Amino acid sequence: MSVSYYIILNEFAGGGSVKKLWPEIKAVLDERHVDYEVAQSTYSGHAQLLANQFAKAHADDTPTKQPRFVVLTIGGDGTLHQALTGLVEANLEHPIPVASLPVGSGNDFARGIKMAKNWHAALDQILNCTAENWLTIGSYFDTNKQAQGVFTNNVGIGFDAAVVTSANSAPSKGILNRLHAGTLSYLAAIIGVFYNQEAFPLTVHIGQHRDIYPHAYLVTVTNHPYFGGGVKIAPSASVSDPNLDLIVIEKANIFKLLFISLMLSMGKHLKLKSVHHYHENKLHLIVPSIEYGQIDGEDMGGRYWDTYFETKQYPFWIDPTI
Repeated sequence: MSVSYYIILNEFAGGGSVKKLWPEIKAVLDERHVDYEVAQSTYSGHAQLLANQFAKAHADDTPTKQPRFVVLTIGGDGTLHQALTGLVEANLEHPIPVASLPVGSGNDFARGIKMAKNWHAALDQILNCTAENWLTIGSYFDTNKQAQGVFTNNVGIGFDAAVVTSANSAPSKGILNRLHAGTLSYLAAIIGVFYNQEAFPLTVHIGQHRDIYPHAYLVTVTNHPYFGGGVKIAPSASVSDPNLDLIVIEKANIFKLLFISLMLSMGKHLKLKSVHHYHENKLHLIVPSIEYGQIDGEDMGGRYWDTYFETKQYPFWIDPTI
């Protein structure tokens, strides 16, 4: 099968390290005689626009026609998130598969589907793929803003969102990314947010059931185990599962929070009384206070939350078993 790749290149990903890597990646593509076209993402939201325009331009193409197109992002989780959003918004009868070469700072999606850590091997898992793999992604609808979207990783409210906001705006993030120590930017942000994040009220609706948490601290709806650049927030979550996982951590005193953090680093936090775990395909969350949000590591800003979450399937052109 002939495959033509529409590459969305984000040279700014990984603190600018992608710009240095691109000549090496291009050399591999050319050596393997890969058919590709490159479009550069130059500003926030550009990858979404590029993917959407490409999808609409090929709306009449069906899987039986040659060549077959794959949208390949070269960057991080944010680049993949934007491209996937653009593809889903195109609403094609036959969706164009998406792939991602994980060379950003967090790369949680790659961890979540067990892609190779080395970019050469990860590229092989894309180029040697022979069939699309339909994976679970998350979707949300926000009733307050009448907005909707999709995510491959997670949506966070409260602590982890404040960490993302702090880490993404930190001057040190670019330096740490260039040193391949992007996780440290999150650790540094955690320390700062740890003392400043206040508890907030949360209501969780599951069908006709309702749980109320007056002192929620960290709320994460996730599609796979990882967030924050490799932290295993939901160890049993999987993109092969048609459900989402919701983790709610309640605010406690500083000593208990430190203990929760320790247990989290060991993957044993779900056993704690102040940590609550849901495994559902539909969730409804209400937060009547203005709280930070993050989606796939990108800032959503502060907002009130009245948001529905569910899952859908999308084709990916990645075979992590190769």
